[in-house]
Amino acid sequence: MVRVMDDLVSVRRAERGDLGQVLALYRLLDGPYAGAERAVTEQEAWQALTDDPRQYLLVAEEDGRIAGTATVIVVANIGHGGKPWAAVENVVVAEECRGRGVGTRLMVAVGDISRRLGCYKLVLSSNMARTEAHEFYRQLGWRQTHAGFSVVEK
Repeated sequence: MVRVMDDLVSVRRAERGDLGQVLALYRLLDGPYAGAERAVTEQEAWQALTDDPRQYLLVAEEDGRIAGTATVIVVANIGHGGKPWAAVENVVVAEECRGRGVGTRLMVAVGDISRRLGCYKLVLSSNMARTEAHEFYRQLGWRQTHAGFSVVEK
Protein backbone atom coordinates (compact mmCIF):
# COMPACT_ATOMS: atom_id res chain seq x y z
CA MET A 1 0.00 0.00 0.00
CA VAL A 2 1.20 3.49 -0.83
CA ARG A 3 1.18 5.83 2.16
CA VAL A 4 2.73 9.28 2.16
CA MET A 5 2.27 11.33 5.31
CA ASP A 6 3.30 14.59 6.86
CA ASP A 7 1.82 16.38 9.83
CA LEU A 8 -1.33 17.47 8.01
CA VAL A 9 -1.92 15.30 4.95
CA SER A 10 -1.82 11.54 4.35
CA VAL A 11 -2.15 9.80 0.98
CA ARG A 12 -3.46 6.26 0.63
CA ARG A 13 -5.10 4.00 -1.90
CA ALA A 14 -8.86 4.62 -2.03
CA GLU A 15 -11.31 2.25 -0.36
CA ARG A 16 -14.96 1.48 -1.15
CA GLY A 17 -16.23 3.87 1.52
CA ASP A 18 -14.46 6.75 -0.25
CA LEU A 19 -16.66 6.65 -3.36
CA GLY A 20 -19.02 9.48 -2.40
CA GLN A 21 -16.25 11.91 -1.47
CA VAL A 22 -14.21 11.03 -4.56
CA LEU A 23 -17.20 11.62 -6.83
CA ALA A 24 -17.85 14.98 -5.14
CA LEU A 25 -14.29 16.02 -6.01
CA TYR A 26 -14.64 14.76 -9.58
CA ARG A 27 -17.55 17.14 -10.09
CA LEU A 28 -14.97 19.94 -9.88
CA LEU A 29 -13.43 18.49 -13.05
CA ASP A 30 -16.64 18.12 -15.06
CA GLY A 31 -16.44 21.31 -17.13
CA PRO A 32 -17.46 20.40 -20.68
CA TYR A 33 -18.22 16.83 -19.59
CA ALA A 34 -20.99 17.82 -17.16
CA GLY A 35 -24.18 15.91 -17.77
CA ALA A 36 -22.53 13.30 -19.98
CA GLU A 37 -24.49 10.06 -20.14
CA ARG A 38 -23.03 7.34 -17.93
CA ALA A 39 -21.83 4.15 -19.61
CA VAL A 40 -22.04 2.17 -16.35
CA THR A 41 -23.15 2.87 -12.80
CA GLU A 42 -20.72 4.58 -10.47
CA GLN A 43 -20.49 1.37 -8.45
CA GLU A 44 -19.66 -0.67 -11.57
CA ALA A 45 -16.99 1.84 -12.58
CA TRP A 46 -15.56 1.79 -9.03
CA GLN A 47 -15.44 -2.01 -9.03
CA ALA A 48 -13.71 -2.13 -12.42
CA LEU A 49 -11.13 0.41 -11.30
CA THR A 50 -10.40 -1.22 -7.96
CA ASP A 51 -10.23 -4.68 -9.56
CA ASP A 52 -7.62 -3.47 -12.07
CA PRO A 53 -4.13 -4.06 -10.60
CA ARG A 54 -2.65 -1.46 -12.93
CA GLN A 55 -4.78 1.40 -11.62
CA TYR A 56 -4.08 3.22 -8.38
CA LEU A 57 -6.82 5.57 -7.19
CA LEU A 58 -5.17 7.66 -4.49
CA VAL A 59 -6.86 9.91 -1.97
CA ALA A 60 -5.32 12.58 0.21
CA GLU A 61 -6.85 12.99 3.64
CA GLU A 62 -6.69 16.14 5.70
CA ASP A 63 -8.37 16.29 9.12
CA GLY A 64 -10.19 13.03 8.45
CA ARG A 65 -11.78 14.02 5.15
CA ILE A 66 -10.76 13.38 1.57
CA ALA A 67 -9.25 16.60 0.30
CA GLY A 68 -7.84 15.42 -3.01
CA THR A 69 -7.45 12.55 -5.42
CA ALA A 70 -5.29 11.34 -8.30
CA THR A 71 -5.33 8.18 -10.38
CA VAL A 72 -2.21 6.48 -11.73
CA ILE A 73 -2.65 4.10 -14.65
CA VAL A 74 0.32 1.86 -15.45
CA VAL A 75 0.53 0.70 -19.05
CA ALA A 76 2.44 -2.40 -20.16
CA ASN A 77 4.77 -1.68 -23.04
CA ILE A 78 6.73 -3.64 -25.62
CA GLY A 79 8.92 -0.65 -26.57
CA HIS A 80 11.51 1.07 -24.40
CA GLY A 81 13.03 -2.20 -23.28
CA GLY A 82 9.66 -3.51 -22.15
CA LYS A 83 9.44 -0.90 -19.40
CA PRO A 84 5.92 0.24 -18.58
CA TRP A 85 4.83 3.87 -18.58
CA ALA A 86 2.28 5.60 -16.38
CA ALA A 87 -0.35 8.27 -16.81
CA VAL A 88 -1.89 10.48 -14.16
CA GLU A 89 -5.58 11.27 -14.42
CA ASN A 90 -8.28 12.99 -12.35
CA VAL A 91 -5.95 15.10 -10.21
CA VAL A 92 -8.20 17.31 -8.12
CA VAL A 93 -7.98 19.04 -4.75
CA ALA A 94 -10.98 20.53 -2.97
CA GLU A 95 -11.00 24.28 -3.55
CA GLU A 96 -10.83 25.10 0.16
CA CYS A 97 -7.77 22.83 0.57
CA ARG A 98 -5.63 24.23 -2.23
CA GLY A 99 -2.28 25.75 -1.34
CA ARG A 100 -1.84 23.56 1.74
CA GLY A 101 0.29 20.73 0.33
CA VAL A 102 -2.49 18.29 -0.58
CA GLY A 103 -1.73 18.29 -4.31
CA THR A 104 1.99 18.10 -3.68
CA ARG A 105 1.55 15.04 -1.44
CA LEU A 106 -0.59 13.37 -4.11
CA MET A 107 1.98 14.02 -6.83
CA VAL A 108 4.81 12.71 -4.62
CA ALA A 109 2.85 9.48 -4.20
CA VAL A 110 2.19 9.34 -7.96
CA GLY A 111 5.93 9.62 -8.63
CA ASP A 112 6.72 6.99 -6.01
CA ILE A 113 4.37 4.48 -7.68
CA SER A 114 5.84 5.18 -11.11
CA ARG A 115 9.42 4.72 -9.91
CA ARG A 116 8.62 1.62 -7.85
CA LEU A 117 7.06 -0.05 -10.90
CA GLY A 118 9.97 0.86 -13.18
CA CYS A 119 8.06 3.15 -15.51
CA TYR A 120 10.24 4.85 -18.10
CA LYS A 121 7.95 7.89 -18.18
CA LEU A 122 5.08 9.48 -16.29
CA VAL A 123 2.65 11.66 -18.21
CA LEU A 124 -0.39 13.76 -17.50
CA SER A 125 -2.68 15.95 -19.50
CA SER A 126 -4.50 18.99 -18.23
CA ASN A 127 -7.29 20.97 -19.82
CA MET A 128 -5.88 24.06 -21.54
CA ALA A 129 -8.18 26.27 -19.45
CA ARG A 130 -6.67 25.08 -16.14
CA THR A 131 -3.76 27.51 -16.09
CA GLU A 132 -3.43 27.42 -12.28
CA ALA A 133 -3.00 23.64 -12.45
CA HIS A 134 -0.35 24.06 -15.15
CA GLU A 135 1.61 26.43 -12.93
CA PHE A 136 1.30 23.95 -10.03
CA TYR A 137 2.79 21.15 -12.18
CA ARG A 138 5.62 23.43 -13.34
CA GLN A 139 6.46 24.31 -9.73
CA LEU A 140 6.77 20.57 -9.03
CA GLY A 141 9.29 20.22 -11.86
CA TRP A 142 7.02 18.93 -14.62
CA ARG A 143 7.84 20.16 -18.13
CA GLN A 144 5.59 20.49 -21.13
CA THR A 145 7.32 18.21 -23.62
CA HIS A 146 4.55 17.25 -26.05
CA ALA A 147 1.41 18.61 -27.65
CA GLY A 148 -1.69 16.69 -26.68
CA PHE A 149 -4.76 15.97 -28.75
CA SER A 150 -8.09 14.48 -27.75
CA VAL A 151 -11.25 13.13 -29.23
CA VAL A 152 -13.99 13.33 -26.64
CA GLU A 153 -16.95 11.06 -27.08
CA LYS A 154 -20.06 12.10 -25.19
